[in-house]
Amino acid sequence: MEFLLKQRLQGAKTRLLGAREFAAKALLLPAVMVMSSPVMAALPTMTTPTAGIGGETVAEGDWLGAVGAWWKKGITILALIFVGYFFLKVVMGAIGKWGQYAKGQADIADLKEYVISGTVLAVALVLLASYAMKTLE
Repeated sequence: MEFLLKQRLQGAKTRLLGAREFAAKALLLPAVMVMSSPVMAALPTMTTPTAGIGGETVAEGDWLGAVGAWWKKGITILALIFVGYFFLKVVMGAIGKWGQYAKGQADIADLKEYVISGTVLAVALVLLASYAMKTLE
């Protein structure tokens, strides 16, 4: 008798959880539909960059020159992202090395070596990125 009662309660619990899940999905569907509906605002027109590859101005209707100018801007932004990322990596590594030095796990020579090599790396990356940007002009 007790087994049948437990079995029925377990079945009721399973049905209740299934109904809860169905209700949650049924309520989620309209919210997702509303959030993913298209916006009725007009998109702004994309302006053509002024200087293309080679430093020449892009003429009106010159789609090849416009693509080259956008490519130049994209490479410039990518170079700046790389420089910023590696600069942050050097700074985070130096902070980690300082933490090791403060705990007694590293010597002051290790800390100096990391700071010097990190500075050289950061300066080299800035120089390479600026050289790459000047090459595209």
